Amino acid sequence: MLRPTANPPSGRHGYRFLVCPDAELLRRQAAELAVGLGSGPGVAVARKVFWGDDEPFPPAYWGELTTQNLFSTPTVLLLRRAEALKAEVWDRIGEVLKNTASTVLPVFCLEGAWKEGKPAVPHFLPRRALWSTAEQQKWVWQSPGLTDAAMPKFLEAWAAERGLSMDPAARKALAAALPRDGLAAGLELDKIELAAGAASPAGRDGRVITAELAALVAPHGDMEFFDFMHALSESARSPQAAREVWARVLDDHLRPSGDKILFQLLGYMAWQARQLWMLCARATSPP
Repeated sequence: MLRPTANPPSGRHGYRFLVCPDAELLRRQAAELAVGLGSGPGVAVARKVFWGDDEPFPPAYWGELTTQNLFSTPTVLLLRRAEALKAEVWDRIGEVLKNTASTVLPVFCLEGAWKEGKPAVPHFLPRRALWSTAEQQKWVWQSPGLTDAAMPKFLEAWAAERGLSMDPAARKALAAALPRDGLAAGLELDKIELAAGAASPAGRDGRVITAELAALVAPHGDMEFFDFMHALSESARSPQAAREVWARVLDDHLRPSGDKILFQLLGYMAWQARQLWMLCARATSPP
């Protein structure tokens, strides 16, 4: 086993660990690394992706890690779901990193869900030299995903990238309503950006996200079943309210949660149907 005291040599760019369960946030971080890898404006940066949970481990990865690019094109070499790698594979990676091509930036993505606020890092990995070196060089980026605490910064970065300004009320509303998933939140914000452009046709600098625009995003938080039933009964008075309720149900169904509102609704309806059938059978049965 490699010892943490030995700092393994690596290519010119070193390597990086990205520890985050959100694939979209990982993609954005990898894109930032690619920008930093380019030596100047307009410099092409290649990206190649391998998967750590492939069985067997893809043998082509080793060649991509050590082979110098013919045209010296900088390459971000992503290894997704690297948390699935066995200890012996990490040992080989630690050895091969000594011969990393100077044009290659190896990036290892640990994508397991965090538990009790702790990142999903295999228990044996911190004992390897490549991890201790990465920590010393500040090559480890960690994020629990799009949490309540991370959402305001996510919104600020999104608005800055697009030259938008945001009312405090709109920021608060979006932080509460957006789903805690980078891709889903980005899609919702794309709708807001389009609406902001239509509302402010004068120019890019004049686009402002108001509370009215933020209200276009339906709440995506958890909803208790009885709260849902109450909202469903109230929605009969308003088509807009009905759309919001069913949008919430569909969003809940698409999230990776265990106890989904739609299944609870179907179970409740089946139970009601059985009760009505039993009452009808008793009413029509002879004395």
